[in-house]
Amino acid sequence: MAFIFVAHDTPEPSLYGAMAAILAALKHLPLAHLPVSWDIARYPDACQHVIGEGQLMTSGLLWTERMNPQSAGKVMELEDLLNTYGTGDVVVPLGPMQIIQFTQIARQVRENALDYELVTVERANQGYLFNRHGQPDETSGCWWRDRYGRWINQNMPPQTGPSLRIALVGTQSDQCSIYPATLAALGDAADALSLSLDMVYAAPQALEDHLHEVMENVDGILLPGGSAMCNVTGQTCAAHYALNRNIPVLGLCLGMQTMTTAIVQKMLGSTKANLAEADPDAEIKTFVPLTDTPTFPVHRLGDYQMHCRTGSRLNDILGDEFTVRYNHRFHLEPELKPDLEKYGLRISGTDSTGKIADGIEFTHHPFYLGVQGHPELSSLRVKPHPLLIAFLKAAGLQRS
Repeated sequence: MAFIFVAHDTPEPSLYGAMAAILAALKHLPLAHLPVSWDIARYPDACQHVIGEGQLMTSGLLWTERMNPQSAGKVMELEDLLNTYGTGDVVVPLGPMQIIQFTQIARQVRENALDYELVTVERANQGYLFNRHGQPDETSGCWWRDRYGRWINQNMPPQTGPSLRIALVGTQSDQCSIYPATLAALGDAADALSLSLDMVYAAPQALEDHLHEVMENVDGILLPGGSAMCNVTGQTCAAHYALNRNIPVLGLCLGMQTMTTAIVQKMLGSTKANLAEADPDAEIKTFVPLTDTPTFPVHRLGDYQMHCRTGSRLNDILGDEFTVRYNHRFHLEPELKPDLEKYGLRISGTDSTGKIADGIEFTHHPFYLGVQGHPELSSLRVKPHPLLIAFLKAAGLQRS
């Protein structure tokens, strides 16, 4: 019985645990992981991957669920990890700080009369290889990321179907190096529809001055989630652009909040409406803390059922109920709901109580749909998420 530690010395949160997940899948072993920290100032969404059980962790652990698939499991201190997995082989990723501390980790493993193996991840010309005892492990192959950031070990034939120009409102670095789930989920949906995507990475903070230039000729706009409030203004600008030009748009978590805020601003004819989280002094707060409403939680985190309104587009796509993964502390201001419904913003998804808006759609637009959760975390190459499929289909209709 042994602990197989996989050391990957990289500052990119999206790489953490990826090669360990690949090795675990190849060996049909579980993966467990230790506490790890990142430079949140540099990588604000470094720890925004949510497991179904309700815990935030490094975004690179997405690959554990996509490779096996199995939950990444909860973070464990080394002593708990040794007690839990001491009777069988297990794969454990090591980030940069853990690599520095590995001498102490190895000593504690030995003190518990357990064996271990240290496997390092090395950069090859084409991708990444496992290295054992100073020698490349050819048997496990070379692995690299495709154009959607997904891990592969063989060249895939290029898509020969139609091409769509999709704007993902975020920098390429954020979507590839920090939070890889959204881009990967788009790739899953594109493959299922035999589409080739011409990706436009629309940096949110550049959209205020260069909106028309960046968004020219896009077939669809995806507003992703994220914890950086500096992206809110750019996302809201992109939502207005989609509204004014009938461009299909899908919003995920923060994206749902910004696209709803755009509707509020349009309804009131005022830009003074904004998220309370982004602008605590906003005259009209569109999304307010969950804790402002009695009985609501402080933080919704993990898998919950979303109830889809009969007759809505969301219901057509997902059915009456659908499991969605959540990570949010703010919700749509209840006092705005009656006027928004009259204006054409349908609250098409709710929590089990019917009080928290979990899905919205604008009835005066061909495809203007947002969800408070993170469907991108539940997408697999072999099973793309239906919301991403519906979005790309709508974008295809826009092109035709």
